[in-house]
Amino acid sequence: MRFIFLLIIFFNFIFANILSLDKAFNIKLDSDKQALYINFKLGDEIYLYKDKIKIKLNEKDITDLLNFPAPITKDNEYIYYKNLSLAIPNTLLDQYTQKKDSLLQITYQGCSNQGLCYQPQKIDYSLKEKNNIYTYLKINKIKQQKLNSFSEESIIEKFINTENLATILITFFGYGLLLSLTPCTLPMIPILSSLIVSKVGISKKYSFFLSFIYVFFMSLAYAIAGIIASYLGLSVQGILQKPIILISFSLVFILFSLAMFGVFNFELSNKFQNFIHKKTQQGKGIISIAAMGFLSALIVGPCVAAPLAGALLYIANSGDIILGGLALFIMSFGMGTPLLFIGLGIGFIKPGEWMQKIKILFGFIMLAMAIWILERILDFRFILIGYGILGVFFCVFMGIFDKAKNFLNSFKKSLLILIFSLSIASFLAGIFNIKEPLNFYSSKTQEYNSLNFIYISNLDELLNIIKNSPKKIMLDFTATWCENCKLLDNITFKDPKVIKELSEYTLIKIDVSENNKEQIKIMKHFNVFGPPVLIFFDNNQEKLKIIGFIKPQDLLEKLLLR
Repeated sequence: MRFIFLLIIFFNFIFANILSLDKAFNIKLDSDKQALYINFKLGDEIYLYKDKIKIKLNEKDITDLLNFPAPITKDNEYIYYKNLSLAIPNTLLDQYTQKKDSLLQITYQGCSNQGLCYQPQKIDYSLKEKNNIYTYLKINKIKQQKLNSFSEESIIEKFINTENLATILITFFGYGLLLSLTPCTLPMIPILSSLIVSKVGISKKYSFFLSFIYVFFMSLAYAIAGIIASYLGLSVQGILQKPIILISFSLVFILFSLAMFGVFNFELSNKFQNFIHKKTQQGKGIISIAAMGFLSALIVGPCVAAPLAGALLYIANSGDIILGGLALFIMSFGMGTPLLFIGLGIGFIKPGEWMQKIKILFGFIMLAMAIWILERILDFRFILIGYGILGVFFCVFMGIFDKAKNFLNSFKKSLLILIFSLSIASFLAGIFNIKEPLNFYSSKTQEYNSLNFIYISNLDELLNIIKNSPKKIMLDFTATWCENCKLLDNITFKDPKVIKELSEYTLIKIDVSENNKEQIKIMKHFNVFGPPVLIFFDNNQEKLKIIGFIKPQDLLEKLLLR
């Protein structure tokens, strides 16, 4: 409990100095017979980027026609501190509005000296002219959502804005239960199982409690990461996919596996051993379970879906950390609910000699998890070699060469021979660089049943293609560490009907695996919190946005509705 209390205090301190959007950027309009005035009042330590400020009248950019005050330089970029006032002369308004009801759009982005940047923001105002004075009315969020009714995260943001607390939490718990059926939580099953199995002799009740701790801290990680992502406008999970972090986490799994194999026999002083033993028995591994739950959510299972993105969008636009964070926490707890039954089931296992075999089994599972994590940064041929070697050792340790004395032993040996054969195939495929050793289709057939994507990594180049392309465009935000992205590639984008439908599109992939400056810039521009996200454009206008994995038939239905 002390740990949880300190964690809450720590994050309260972190977020205490982060201003909400309304406090960071207070924008007010005023008008008279000479001009319409736009006044930016910035919060403490907040600044605006000059090149991110765009003013449009009826979709026509008039930014360069306005007189901006001289900016100051910060890190080779032009910015404005404190206050900024712009005037749009009535003569200019008359020219672009022809004194009819019009739309004024203000786009901007700013940052804080604390080191975080807010997402790009856009505010719409309706303008009306009467007696040579332009009156203005801010278009509220609900009306804006109707302009983009196919944006799933916008619909969910509207839901949070309008529904009561109980309905929101129940709905998000339901979202979580549905997400638990996706690949996001599957890697956490062997992790949690291994952690509990390693603690031989604990009661069924206590194993369930450890599962609860794991799920609680997994949910806490999602909530905290979501709040940070809402302010930074980027994927916190993406930041944690750096090679050094993935290698470190992989080493943690290797250490856990060695402990399963009984390798750790440290010769410490009796006094120190007694101290460690006492502390371990008192906590029975709660801290390690909590830490693994927290880290697993961020490193092992980073999935972005419409409910998650909707909650992030709500936090970003409203600054309501409490409601948005609570929705994220409840959704994540729903995702982890099936994991609670892992502890309940393992609690029935009684200690005995056969438990050594179980521990060895989970030791190899831990090693497999380590290789699986390294799959995001290593060439796939080395991953195949790794799995092949691991499979061979697993079969030997589990008794492939033991004599089968009964039916059960014969069945086990048959399974081990099958695993051994697949392991050899995997090893040879890695040695000879065969990426799909079990693919029996010809290369000609495989080439026919595929989509041709263009890979773009520069925002200016991407915007230029969207603006000038004669064809419709689909953007596919992907990453090597994104499991749902792999499902899209292997299932949805290999469906013949989808391939036929998308043949009319220019297909562009944006790989955000590295989470570098340019990739973050692209994600911020398109309000993408993390992959997978599909965005469809027609005539330079966004028509459809899909977050998370989508089945082929569902994708076709959405495209036909456009």
